Amino acid sequence: MAVLDKGKWYPNKDVSELSKEDSFHLPEIAAAGRYHLYMSYACPFAHRPYLVINLLELDHVITTSSVAAKRYSDGWLFDNENPDAINGAQNLVELYQQANPNYSGRVTVPVLWDKQQKAIVGDDSSSMAMDLATKWLPLAKNPIELVPENLKEDIASLNNWLHVNVNRKVYQVGFATDQTSYDIATEVLFDALEQLNVRLGKSRYLHGGEMTLSDLFLLPSLVRFEAVYEVHFKANKKQLKSFENLYRYMLDLVAIPKIRETIDLDYIKLHYYFSHKHINPNGIVPAGPEISW
Repeated sequence: MAVLDKGKWYPNKDVSELSKEDSFHLPEIAAAGRYHLYMSYACPFAHRPYLVINLLELDHVITTSSVAAKRYSDGWLFDNENPDAINGAQNLVELYQQANPNYSGRVTVPVLWDKQQKAIVGDDSSSMAMDLATKWLPLAKNPIELVPENLKEDIASLNNWLHVNVNRKVYQVGFATDQTSYDIATEVLFDALEQLNVRLGKSRYLHGGEMTLSDLFLLPSLVRFEAVYEVHFKANKKQLKSFENLYRYMLDLVAIPKIRETIDLDYIKLHYYFSHKHINPNGIVPAGPEISW
């Protein structure tokens, strides 16, 4: 894990080694044209707010852009294909340093940037996605109610469960450095997938017949599973296709144009296989697998 410590970049320092970790505060009021979302097409966590923006058609009030697919020791970069048209930065570290010259903490996507104050106002994907789905809903051209009031607590609870048992757990599988850790994480992950498969045998979406924010927390992990997690992360106790209800559910969601256009599998594969040199030292990107959807 690479971090900034009092404004200085440390490519091999862990956040647990910091004496403090700074945080940001999302805007209380939605303001059209004021904010920009920096994300990565590869990152499943950054995918959450990007999905909300695209699905609700908030792109006329919040601009978005991606960092480059290849990540090096200096962190998330911008390149000719994915430039920083807002600030002209070379990498994400520069934006954090510009926002707070003494910042200590992770340098990560997503980042919500205040173009007026030239400051970062958020980099927590969970709270960002929730705010976009609720506070920004009146500005949406496609105002789907992803967080109905009567389900708000259930959605928040399931989102947290998904984060712990699926979204983060697959990384614990992939980054395990000993057999015991790998085996334990694998059991938790695939037990969670089985629970979701059973749940989706009873309803079209996670909370019934209508899509909610929880579906946009689960989907980013599912669409990366076959192309990356089953191979690169060795998350292959069972193929995703073997979870029939879960796979049907994923196919239904990716068939929605506003969701499908947020997914770039070539970019995703390039990022994971090239950037994770600790588990793929030569950075070779596999030709497959062939994805049917």
